Amino acid sequence: MPTYNTNAIVLHRLNFSETDRIVRLYSRERGKIAGIAKGARKPVSRLAGATEVLTYGRFHLAEGRNLDIISQVEVKESFPRIHQDLYRIAYTTYIAELVDKMLEEHEPNPDVFDLMLSALYLTERPNDPEKIAHMFELQFMKELGYEPELEKCLRCRSPLVADELQFSPSLGGTMCGACGPLPEDAVQISHAALEAMQKLLITEAPEVERMEIPPDAMDQIARVMRWYVRYRSERELKSLAFLQTLKLGTPKEQ
Repeated sequence: MPTYNTNAIVLHRLNFSETDRIVRLYSRERGKIAGIAKGARKPVSRLAGATEVLTYGRFHLAEGRNLDIISQVEVKESFPRIHQDLYRIAYTTYIAELVDKMLEEHEPNPDVFDLMLSALYLTERPNDPEKIAHMFELQFMKELGYEPELEKCLRCRSPLVADELQFSPSLGGTMCGACGPLPEDAVQISHAALEAMQKLLITEAPEVERMEIPPDAMDQIARVMRWYVRYRSERELKSLAFLQTLKLGTPKEQ
């Protein structure tokens, strides 16, 4: 069987039989890959830790009929800080599910891979995981051709300077309050939230670390992006629903 090496991040894993594990990888060179790690469920297996969700490594695989076979992994980063914090796990798992559900298999996109890897490294550092997740959402949508309109009103094309602004997931961007009637899915958004979204959409990772977003603006961004992602993905992501429950039920300080 032909073999190959690829840099990849584990998006999802599924136990298979008593000892094996089916793994979905996101590869920089080959896009999404489905593989099987034989014996990975055994405690002594070298593949056990290497096939944990969000692990980044150099994978050696052999091409198979339905599933490629993972034989070796050189782990480059396991992101221990993420795995020790429920909020970091929740937001990065959401990022992984977003990539898994919205990209087709075997369609490489190096820019998306680099963006995801940057988001994981930023979340591993002492940053707010929610801010990093929103950076990823916006820049990921841009890479897929779904960049929201955040600079001008979708209808009158005027700069967004009105006090009352609305974001419509179905129309794909923001409108001023004077351009009614509003779509049924319109969500109110403040200037602070809009300005933060504009910066998150274009700002490089090191500068995102220094950004400060007020809590009210962060909540508005979360609401807007939840419905925008839902509209574009045409499904409710399980990890996003869990995030909403987590935010409502547990103070961040805990």
